[in-house]
Amino acid sequence: MELNFCVAPQSALTSAARVVQETRRPHSDAARLASHEPLPPPVVCPDALGPSWPARRDGRAEKASACPDDPPMSAEPDAAAAAKAAGTAAFKAEDFEEAVRHFTLAIEADSTNHVLYSNRSAAYAKQQLYKQSLLDANKCIDLAPTWAKGHSRRGAAYVGLRNWRQAIVAYEEGLRLEPENAVMKEALASIQRKLAGGGSSTVVGGGPPSGMPVVPGADGTAALAVLTLLFTLVFFLPFLSVPLRDRCYQLALGTGLAGYAISLWRGWPKTMATLKDPRFLQSHEVQRAPLTLILLFSPPLPFALAPPATYALHRAVRLLASKAVSKLPGALRDRALWLLTEEGTHTTLAFAATSDLMTAISAPLTMLTHGFRAALISVVYAQHVAKSYHTSWYHRTAVEAVTQKLDGLMHHRRCPAILSSLYARVKGLVSSYPRRAAS
Repeated sequence: MELNFCVAPQSALTSAARVVQETRRPHSDAARLASHEPLPPPVVCPDALGPSWPARRDGRAEKASACPDDPPMSAEPDAAAAAKAAGTAAFKAEDFEEAVRHFTLAIEADSTNHVLYSNRSAAYAKQQLYKQSLLDANKCIDLAPTWAKGHSRRGAAYVGLRNWRQAIVAYEEGLRLEPENAVMKEALASIQRKLAGGGSSTVVGGGPPSGMPVVPGADGTAALAVLTLLFTLVFFLPFLSVPLRDRCYQLALGTGLAGYAISLWRGWPKTMATLKDPRFLQSHEVQRAPLTLILLFSPPLPFALAPPATYALHRAVRLLASKAVSKLPGALRDRALWLLTEEGTHTTLAFAATSDLMTAISAPLTMLTHGFRAALISVVYAQHVAKSYHTSWYHRTAVEAVTQKLDGLMHHRRCPAILSSLYARVKGLVSSYPRRAAS
């Protein structure tokens, strides 16, 4: 009977050496055969296997345990499956922090499994950590672009971030891949109802402005915009003396106010009728001018420089795009020019509105060091935000986002009941303030 072996090169050399030795002892095999002692089998390694080697169901050849150079089978798939199961159990038990921890262990064991990133994205979203949820959703889509659920995760993360336009894009792409997905259909319809101002949406007055929005102070000069940015940056330098920082604070506000004035002068008819025009009176420049004058003679509020600096940055990039911006390095130039796109302009206005809200929240803290003067600016800034809540979609969205975040924190199972009760009362008082300020 002919035996068909596939022998590794090293084994072949070993066998050849053995043959040479046996030829020097011609009766050794005969003696073994006579005593019925079996001949030693050849050493076979899987790397030298031919087609006759048995294959496993997953297509990989079985490894012979007799080959000492073979690495052991990896336990990573088993570890990932165990961690995934533990994360799923924690998710069902609504212990989302523990779920994130287990899903992270699973990802460390198997970083190419798109389902693990999808699961962790959902766990992050349940904790209202929407930025982390979006990053995991993006990674899931990178690994499996045609898997509809990854786009659903991205849409949910964008909804949490109040980025309705990108949420719509994500859900539409998911429905293109899976047209009958009821969850994505309902999520997309809900967003569309919110943007239309119908349904049970908490967003007052519909969605964001259609088309390219206008940034306040758009008709100002590039020089004033650059000066506003420069004084703002110097103000935040940590090694400056207090008098110099205060002077930079006032100069940043002053150049921002001058930019608003020039924009109003260039953009509106110079007639008495303009002073009675409701559109003129509700323009951002007119509403912000008296606030800026009060800020000039009040204790510095660090966040108060963020809105004028943000508007100045957008204006400077737009006016200097063909001169200075085009000469910037590639990545920085692309990022600067992105500000001029529709998405970049929306982001600019949203960031400025969020900064306004943060200033109104932090202003009362300055009363601890500046007393009555800080109390006055706190009231004035609160009134400004309350009025902007009724005239600016971005301010309404910022208030809704912060409120949702605080709701999640104050209704957490580990939050003390007395703190939740106090928050509910304060929220009731604050929610009625915009209506009183508007009237």
